Amino acid sequence: MINSLLNKTAILVLNWNKPEITMDCVESLNTMDGEYNIFVIDNGSDEIKRNKLIEKMKKKDALILNEENINNFNLNNIYNKNKKSNLNDKLTLLILLNKNYGYGKGNNFGLRLACRLGYKYSLVSNNDIKIIDRNVLTELIKGMETDEKIAWASPKIINIQGYYEGPLPEFDFIDFCFTVEGVFYPFYVLFLRKKRKIEEQKLLNKFNEGQLEPKRFNGSFVFLRNETLNKDNFFDENIFLCFEEPILSEKLLKKGFKLKYVPNVKVLHEHDFSTEKRINFKMEYECMWATIYYYKYYKNYNLFILNIAKLSRLFFLVVYKPIVVIIKKILKNKFKLS
Repeated sequence: MINSLLNKTAILVLNWNKPEITMDCVESLNTMDGEYNIFVIDNGSDEIKRNKLIEKMKKKDALILNEENINNFNLNNIYNKNKKSNLNDKLTLLILLNKNYGYGKGNNFGLRLACRLGYKYSLVSNNDIKIIDRNVLTELIKGMETDEKIAWASPKIINIQGYYEGPLPEFDFIDFCFTVEGVFYPFYVLFLRKKRKIEEQKLLNKFNEGQLEPKRFNGSFVFLRNETLNKDNFFDENIFLCFEEPILSEKLLKKGFKLKYVPNVKVLHEHDFSTEKRINFKMEYECMWATIYYYKYYKNYNLFILNIAKLSRLFFLVVYKPIVVIIKKILKNKFKLS
């Protein structure tokens, strides 16, 4: 183990069929202050897209690992063989996975490698993240080090519409499954949405002022203390997509760890939900299934209630959401809304 890694962060960027976006993210991450190495994890991309990524990563002098040789990778050998390298050099890795394992398991390959190699921290970043404040990593480390029980720290995460993506209180089961994205959606739009926006802003102010401790964060920029990532605290690999962050939060909090919000630095999450031109039913179903999984195994909800919630979410997906998408398209075309 290389001792200097104890003060370094392993930055993990998961890619699936978006080599250009991923490389833009890598360029942005490389503007950060601090000591870190970047692991790009290709989650079973199509051959043409994967080859593009490999070509671009080779130009960055990246070391390329296949899934089969991850466990045999040893940084000591790399640094000893390459006389041009030293312990302060930034290292870039490209990890090629055999198939698309989903968000949680895909990132776990990188997290386990980072832990085994001795990195003190890991930063899991979506590939559509852009760095706004160069000192974001160093400030997250400062926040993490205020208490050894802090396992997860997060900056402000802003989307391209200008809204903050957290921090957040605990998931509200009724809210999530029956109103915001459920059978009572029209009631929510007509009577609750405006009030909810006001409540969310009040909550955000309390988080910013340190009056409330967050219960979960957005999963697009996840800064973790590696010593807490034991066998039980990696991302849950039973789900393919969605609910990774509330599940990880739940596991950490149950073990007595804390979450830390660092509001003096921010990053931009460029994913634009408004540009989606059609409903991805496969993704929507995965998210619905993950919702039920979370409440069944982490909140011990009754199966009868969960089945009702599932029907409510399905009703929203097949009835309300297509109508919402059509209305948004009409308004966008008529009023040239962005």
